Amino acid sequence: MPKVKKVPFQFTNEIQNGKHILTLSGNVQKKYWRDDDVINAKDIRESLDTVTDDIVIKLNSPGGDVFEGIEIYNYLKDHPSNVTVEVTGLAASAATFIIAGADEVIMNVGTSLMIHEASTFAWGNKQDIQKTLNALETIDDSILAIYSDKTGQSADQLREWMNEEKWFTADEAVEFGFADSVKRAEPQEEPQDIASMIQNAVAVAMSNLSQHVTNEVEQKPKQKSLIARLRKGE
Repeated sequence: MPKVKKVPFQFTNEIQNGKHILTLSGNVQKKYWRDDDVINAKDIRESLDTVTDDIVIKLNSPGGDVFEGIEIYNYLKDHPSNVTVEVTGLAASAATFIIAGADEVIMNVGTSLMIHEASTFAWGNKQDIQKTLNALETIDDSILAIYSDKTGQSADQLREWMNEEKWFTADEAVEFGFADSVKRAEPQEEPQDIASMIQNAVAVAMSNLSQHVTNEVEQKPKQKSLIARLRKGE
């Protein structure tokens, strides 16, 4: 797994336009001490247990502990509110379980998503190593079940991506079912160049002049007809 630059920690709650906004930035880990700066299931539960409004989670995380990520996944999946996760930077490894638990996932332009096999450190004799290997295979099967449910992709395809440690762009995340849309800036109307503005102004002026001349031409016959009728005493 390539080294991912450390993501600064942020955990904030706020209410905006009737929605509960939870900003999560940093590593996914179980919180052992009160001052641990990590994304964890306990803090998320305490923040969202009483929430009845729609929830938006702004997520930027390189991942971390698989079991903590799965606990967050199940909590969000069972939450009665509509949960939207908006990826603001990176959603990798265990952080992808957070997006899998959402009702809707939005990728910002330039963001990334990454999935891979479970990994750990092991030591001891060959039986100890085999036990660790068995555990990793079971964890991978659990991860596959989460991704399969979220994306609709086949287990074989997901396993292949996990084996190669697959990185997805924002558009690819949508294409393969990990996300629902890419948030793009609304197109702005391009200003007209000076030449076009002058040309339009001249066209309007000529149209007005032509209309004025036409009206005067139409009035002259009417005036002559009125004078002739007056002379006849009508």
